[in-house]
Amino acid sequence: MRHLKQEIYFPIIVGIHFIFWAIDLYFYEGSFKETSSDTMFFGELTNVSWKNPHRILGEVFSSWVVTVFAFNFLMATRARWVENLFGGLDKMYLIHRRSGIIAVFLLLAHFVVVPRAAEFNPGKPLGFYALILILIGVLLSAAPIFKRKIPYHKWVNFHKLMGIFYVMGVIHGILVDSLIKELPITRVYVFGMAFIGIMAWFYRAFLFRAFNKKMDYTVTSVQDLGSDIVEIEMVPENKKLAFKAGQFAFFTFPAISKREQHPFTISSHPNEDNLKVTIKGLGDYTNGLADKLSIGDKAKVEGPYGKFSTAYSKEREQVWVAGGIGITPFLSLIKDYYTQKVTLFWCVSDENEAPFEHELKIAAEKNPLLEFVLWESKKRGHINVDDMSIRKPKEKSYFICGPEALKKNIAKQLRLEGVKQQHIHDEEFAFR
Repeated sequence: MRHLKQEIYFPIIVGIHFIFWAIDLYFYEGSFKETSSDTMFFGELTNVSWKNPHRILGEVFSSWVVTVFAFNFLMATRARWVENLFGGLDKMYLIHRRSGIIAVFLLLAHFVVVPRAAEFNPGKPLGFYALILILIGVLLSAAPIFKRKIPYHKWVNFHKLMGIFYVMGVIHGILVDSLIKELPITRVYVFGMAFIGIMAWFYRAFLFRAFNKKMDYTVTSVQDLGSDIVEIEMVPENKKLAFKAGQFAFFTFPAISKREQHPFTISSHPNEDNLKVTIKGLGDYTNGLADKLSIGDKAKVEGPYGKFSTAYSKEREQVWVAGGIGITPFLSLIKDYYTQKVTLFWCVSDENEAPFEHELKIAAEKNPLLEFVLWESKKRGHINVDDMSIRKPKEKSYFICGPEALKKNIAKQLRLEGVKQQHIHDEEFAFR
């Protein structure tokens, strides 16, 4: 199945607008006119035709903003069909974040370019307040400095307010005079998407918990594996989470925070009774996790999510590349059944950062189709495709999980070897 990646998603969003606007404007025979409108930098427009670029560009920008945010609210619902469309929740959230940033620039462009009627209209101040609040909301949501400093539960609660700001913007569009209202295709598309966006936000903000019950688990083991890596094992209290090897879930540990949840890859196998996650300290929540949790603590689990599954490629020989804590999905995947050879490269600085080396070596000894290579960068430098000695690279599938630099470098080298993008799979860890 082909997934909607960002290099496809953004051209589609742009293309749909151009097509709808072009058709409507070509057949438009109305008499919309700027009777007396002000522009920020281009003076006043008096008795000017609708064909002026300020009106057209300003409303094209605003329609993009409305639909981009609508799609973002739809993504935030975590609906299975939406996740399937984007090839995984991790990929979807990266597009979600970038779309929000792009929408802000489009919103600013709209504010600068679009003509505003000189007479008072309640939609004018409402639009200005929506602009300021959305700018603040996206800044706090996307800027790394705020994401690090603002506690997660407060960040989430403020992020939910984006829907209210969006509603303000939509009402602004309804109240003010606009060319969009006279264009049948564009009008239906833009206000239809606005309705979908508002409904998606309402569902995520008020109904999500009712339809997505979290499963209750109890912590049975907390092991400090060194290098700030902790392995947590949990037993289900009632229903067991059904997942595929390589997937992740959102975990809440009330002993640490009743509101805060974080995505962690599941390192146990679906056939095992207990659930296991392996976590490296990378922030305030995960640093020193072994001292924050105790046996008997409760855990709430929501999921599973993610499409980092080898099920799509089991008929092909596979090469797996893990960087650091990116080994976690492979700890589950190695216990799956394969008909072709699998070679796993685990890249770490040195052997001290590889707590699962012994376990992986034993797995490789027991399974003739599994080969394991520990790559210590301090001794051998950063790994590249040539180091892997891959024969007939075009005939294999590749699964990469780890730091962004590792994923990009390996994927780029594989494409230079003629490997098609559809045979290169990766997992995103850095999304929130």
